[in-house]
Amino acid sequence: MTGGAAPDAPTAGTACRIHASLPTSPLRPRRSPVRDCTSCPGRRARGPVKRLAHLLAVLAVTVAALLYALWGVDFGRLGELLVRADYRLLAPFEACLVGFYLFNSLRWNLILRSLGRYTLAQSAPAMMIGYAGNNVLPAHLGELVRAVVFGRQFGRSATAVFMTLVVERILDVLAILLFYFLAVLLIHPFPAQIRLGAQVVALIVGVACLGIVVFLRYPQAFERGWERCSGRLPAAIRARGTALLHHAVLGLASLKSPLMLGRMVAHSLLKWAACGGMIWLSLRAFGGSISFSVSMIVIAVMALALTAPSAPGFVGAIQAAFVFALGPFGVPQETALAASVFYLVAEWLPVTLVGGICFVATGLQLREVRAEAERLEGQTSA
Repeated sequence: MTGGAAPDAPTAGTACRIHASLPTSPLRPRRSPVRDCTSCPGRRARGPVKRLAHLLAVLAVTVAALLYALWGVDFGRLGELLVRADYRLLAPFEACLVGFYLFNSLRWNLILRSLGRYTLAQSAPAMMIGYAGNNVLPAHLGELVRAVVFGRQFGRSATAVFMTLVVERILDVLAILLFYFLAVLLIHPFPAQIRLGAQVVALIVGVACLGIVVFLRYPQAFERGWERCSGRLPAAIRARGTALLHHAVLGLASLKSPLMLGRMVAHSLLKWAACGGMIWLSLRAFGGSISFSVSMIVIAVMALALTAPSAPGFVGAIQAAFVFALGPFGVPQETALAASVFYLVAEWLPVTLVGGICFVATGLQLREVRAEAERLEGQTSA
């Protein structure tokens, strides 16, 4: 299915057209269509109370992050830095930004192999729409928008596409941790407060990776366990859990091949090396001088900060991450804050512009896509 027309609404007692076209689950032969698409009956967006609570959490985190980043800052000095910045460094910054998204797109194409073979011209627009969505929508909703848009364009379940984005996040964290541990070896002395946080994250990621390996090796055992545990649950919840297991297997299938996994890791390392270059250039524009290893520390702290409920464009979270990560290395607060503004604006404008153009080209309606993304969020988080 090409972009533009929304899938037909299903009638009662039937599965939607997109989900009915899915292949048989590798867990077991499918006897009847499982209603797991966001357009199926019974799939609702977040209720008003939950939505309000989420928005309040976003507001609280953003205000707290900005207060931390701005507390005690010399605004006169900050304004002077912004006026006198070396904006010639925008050119290499944007070159690094192109590399960042190019390597991300190449990696996503490899992950999508579990759903089909797609060209960069087919997958890159949805990817840019998703990143632009993160810039203008709160709480990481852009990732769900990417899944919905790609699913509509190519007749794939949005849930299955979303699972490929889970693989992306896993690979991102692994690449960031590899750079982090390399930085630990190269930086002496290393700030204790940053070391502890990254060690906790590394432990969590290690446990998650072990769980993924076990899941890929024994998917039937997970299905049997789910059937036993969900026996007393309502049929709709049991069906939803079965569908999520099915899509998890599809989304993670690309990790089974050592060759494919190696290529994905390589693209991930190149992607985050490009981001490290962006951070180094951002600080250099204001006369700051740090090693590339310190740039990777900033990435690690920023990745951790962005896991919290965030405002559109991650305003606040990025500023707090720059100030927190660079302070122990002798970078003045005003310089770190100015660099964070440079980084945010130089990334936000081109990505939002390109993503917006790509979205207009699809012919989809923003209100419909956002509503479906919110339903998908409820489905995958329930």
